[in-house]
Amino acid sequence: MPIMEDSIGLMSKPKNLKEAQGKTPRTVNGKGDLGGGALIVLTASPSEISNYDWNTFTAFLSAFPSASIFHDQMVREFFTPEDWPNGRAKYVPNGLRKVEAILLKEFPEEDVVVCHTRSLDRFVGPRTKVVGITSMNPLGLAYVDTTYSSIFGFGEKSINSVEFDEIFRTKALRKYKPKIFLGGGGSWQIDKAKRRKKYGIDTVFLGESELTALETFKAAVEGRPVPKVVEGVRPQFEDIPHVRHASTYGVIELTRGCGRNCKFCSPTMRRKVSFPVDFIEKEVEVNVSEGSRMIFVNSEDIFLYKSHPGFRPNRPAIVEVFKAIAEHPGVDFVQLSHASLAPIVYDPKILEELTPILMEKTRWDPKFYKWYRNKFISVEVGVETGSVRLMKKYMKGKALPYSVDNWPELVVQAMGIYNDNGWYPLATLMTGLPDETEKDTIATLEMLDELKNAKVFFVPLLFIPLEDCLLKGHNRVPLDHLNEAQWDFIATCWKYNIDFWGSDHRWKIALGSLLAYAFYFRWKHGRRIRLPMMKIAGFPDMNKIIRSRIYGGCEPSMCRSASGPDKALEADVEGAIEYEKDGEPAQEEKKDTDPRNRK
Repeated sequence: MPIMEDSIGLMSKPKNLKEAQGKTPRTVNGKGDLGGGALIVLTASPSEISNYDWNTFTAFLSAFPSASIFHDQMVREFFTPEDWPNGRAKYVPNGLRKVEAILLKEFPEEDVVVCHTRSLDRFVGPRTKVVGITSMNPLGLAYVDTTYSSIFGFGEKSINSVEFDEIFRTKALRKYKPKIFLGGGGSWQIDKAKRRKKYGIDTVFLGESELTALETFKAAVEGRPVPKVVEGVRPQFEDIPHVRHASTYGVIELTRGCGRNCKFCSPTMRRKVSFPVDFIEKEVEVNVSEGSRMIFVNSEDIFLYKSHPGFRPNRPAIVEVFKAIAEHPGVDFVQLSHASLAPIVYDPKILEELTPILMEKTRWDPKFYKWYRNKFISVEVGVETGSVRLMKKYMKGKALPYSVDNWPELVVQAMGIYNDNGWYPLATLMTGLPDETEKDTIATLEMLDELKNAKVFFVPLLFIPLEDCLLKGHNRVPLDHLNEAQWDFIATCWKYNIDFWGSDHRWKIALGSLLAYAFYFRWKHGRRIRLPMMKIAGFPDMNKIIRSRIYGGCEPSMCRSASGPDKALEADVEGAIEYEKDGEPAQEEKKDTDPRNRK
């Protein structure tokens, strides 16, 4: 039986928008609640709204199993949304703020309330026509959830997927039955799993919604039929509104899209758009004026901001925009989302000029976190694999303007440039890509060996076929199907993390690893995880023992392919320009849903 059996309102259908807005008086009581409820309510769960004490990496806790013994402590300490005195949410995800701004073009502010899910009973009433929900990961199918819930969990859902379920147990939703819309980066999970009816969701928005949201919300308010699925339409710059209120972490958009066309990723399939400096400054001011101390710069690749043809970085433009952000009055911290490797190899002076600007605004400082030895800047970079074969097959644009033939060498050089300038990246790598062989995994292990002394936080992940990427039709590799080399890949990443980030607590980690294996992991994953756990625990010679098994018994150093981090890299600018113009892979033809093209 669906959690919400009926999503049709109890009130008679209004004839038009004006009548819908005036159906119930818009009075406000002493507590700031809207009499009869708000016409439109937008919401997100606590794990997506919370600022986690301005620590962006702590947010990954929401991807871990909900049955963790630390769950209650994490909820009390980190999942703490902030409200204004009238009950509206102080900070919510940037995408929800964009939807709010779109709706405020047509509706007055008192008709559109943004709150966290625990406040829904306060704002949803007989007058409420639509509740819009955003979720990055409603079913726990994202990379981090799937990987680490598989490793650590007892089969339970992740925290953010449990919170998503809790939304639909809200009394006001059951009682007043408004239309339910779902959007956000994880909405595809509901559509793919065919869970729309189970949750009582009327409409699922997929992709960007600047050109589709307003008309769909108006239809719901006026009692007209709404589509079950709304496909996103790529907006023009003039279609993208300024946010009206602050975002979680003070998120602002630097760019959208990437254009490198990696087949496992959705943002890279979109052509890149860079936002002008004055647009960005206005969004910074909105966030700062409402109490945000941090500006989180969101981009698929910050080094492609206003880039030149052929994926060549535009250093003056990059420095200009970050200087404007960092020098804006009231900005205490600047945090970066994603970056790549090739641009800083092409122009290392980018970091030389950016570092003095950003180091003064970094949150990663011993005065905030006493276990850090020094200040540093961090950004997420996608390394993905050390296999040139897989790079050519699935992400050949990732190395541009260089050839992907030299990917391992490029990675090693780029990490050296990052570290030389005080940047300690968070590097994601994956295993389980379609057609991945043990030889491919060994290539990644060899690359990791070259990086064992790098100042990097490695995040090993299992490949997940996201719905809006070109590999969506492929199956993921379950954890119990991983071979010995893939388990060693995961163990090696965490061993290097411990060596650099946790060296002061090595004995505690060693003891914890052995106890975890003895009392849990041996039961959950079998004996195949014994050697990887011993490697994480720091047992001597484990690397030699494991690698000799993987390499078929020979000495690993003799079996490895010849490579060197000092190999000269030459940029192929003309080839990169050609790829940028013509290299977008063919995708399934979609129906044109842009309302501006309708007759």
